[in-house]
Parts: sequence; structure tokens; C-alpha cells
Amino acid sequence: AAACLGLWAHSCYRDQLGHAAFGANDQFPVAVLLQHFNLGYFLYDTVHVAVWDQKFMEHHLIAIAGYATSEIANVFGLANAVNTWITEVGSVMYSAYLLKRTDGLYLAFVLLYTASRVYFAYWSFYILGQVWRVLQEGPGDYTMPGWAPYCAATLQIALFLVNASFVATHWQKLLRRQPKTEPEKKEE
Repeated sequence: AAACLGLWAHSCYRDQLGHAAFGANDQFPVAVLLQHFNLGYFLYDTVHVAVWDQKFMEHHLIAIAGYATSEIANVFGLANAVNTWITEVGSVMYSAYLLKRTDGLYLAFVLLYTASRVYFAYWSFYILGQVWRVLQEGPGDYTMPGWAPYCAATLQIALFLVNASFVATHWQKLLRRQPKTEPEKKEE
């Protein structure tokens, strides 16, 4: 559901992506709907993560911080929507792989997942460019608290680093699966 809502928001506001970081959230109602959905999901799922799957706690706390500060500052909603669909597509791909766990499907997953994270890197640099512009030139027509650009940059970088670590983990798992060949023995 989150991936679909994120894609819908991206599609609805594709002409306004230049304001994704600091356009007022109320200009992007589909993104706000997704943000409220995400806040509820991550707050609820944090209990599960705390008990059963602690390795995702960092990811959940970053997500909650991002959505909550976006609500407080009334900016970054559209950027969060795009972040959501890109990252959730990875979850959908992994769930598809889990239906039939084969080495070939895992290879396909890792390659597609990596491609999605390359796009996420592009998106992160795009958002960081918007942050840099506001820090250099001032907020202009944007209305936000003074801390919002720093928070946006910190959270975007943190989310990028978490996703980069997920990519590294999957590549390590993939490389461990490869059959090991023994070196040829020299005849004497």
C-alpha cells in the first residue's frame, strides 16, 4: 500500500519535485495521507521490531523521526513520499523472492534491489541539492523552522546510509552463496 501511495504522490506532483524538500506539506495532500499512514505503521511495527527483529530498529527510528519532523515543520512530505515508494519497492522485491527462494531469483533480486538503490542515491543527491540551495540562498518563499534544512539533510543521509548497508548485506550474502572453486593442483 505504501509503495502505491508513494508512486501516486510522485505521479500527482511530478511537476513540483523541485519543491519536494521544502514545499508546504498541505500543497501535497496525497503525500500527507501517505505520511500519516507511514507514521501509524512504523509506530505500530516498532513493537514487533523491538521484540522479534531488532536489526530493523535503526531504520524504524529514522523513519519515525523523518515523518514526525516533517509533520512538525510542515515540509518534506513530498520528499518522504518519493523516499517511501523507492524503499518500499525493495521490500516488495524481497517478498517476491521469498515466495520461491532460489539462487537465480536471489541474484535477480540483488541486481534489481541495487538498481533501485542507485536511483535512491540519485534522489538523495537531488534532495540534498535542494537543502544546499536553501542553506546558501536562504528560504526564499518557503516557510519552515530554521532547523528544517539541517534535519532534512541529516535524515536523508541517514536513510541513504541505512539503505546502502542493506545493499552491502545482500551483496555479501550473494557472494557467500557462490560455489567456491578449488585451485588447480600442479602435477609434479
